[in-house]
Amino acid sequence: MDPTTGALGYGFEYGYSVMERLRLAALQGDGMTQLPMMVTPGEEAWKTKEAKVGVGVPAAWGDWAERAITWETVTAVMLIESGANILTLRHPEAVRRVQAAINDLVKAA
Repeated sequence: MDPTTGALGYGFEYGYSVMERLRLAALQGDGMTQLPMMVTPGEEAWKTKEAKVGVGVPAAWGDWAERAITWETVTAVMLIESGANILTLRHPEAVRRVQAAINDLVKAA
């Protein structure tokens, strides 16, 4: 099940709300919402201006490569915390960072 958070155009808060409602419905016994939730932050994050524009942006935005990887990582971690089960990522460094975040979450549990 893909809640299409990146394509909604309403922002992360709306996507989070959709995912939250899907999880609540699954917990209440709705069989159609009990499928694993798959999200595509690797594809969606790199479509954003913040991730793909390296010139002509405020200096406060920082280094383009670091910003783009961080954008993908933060998006992926937020989606995991929203209830996503399967992620597709793009950048190998984002994969390493997301794995570290998952390990931190598991240790805290």
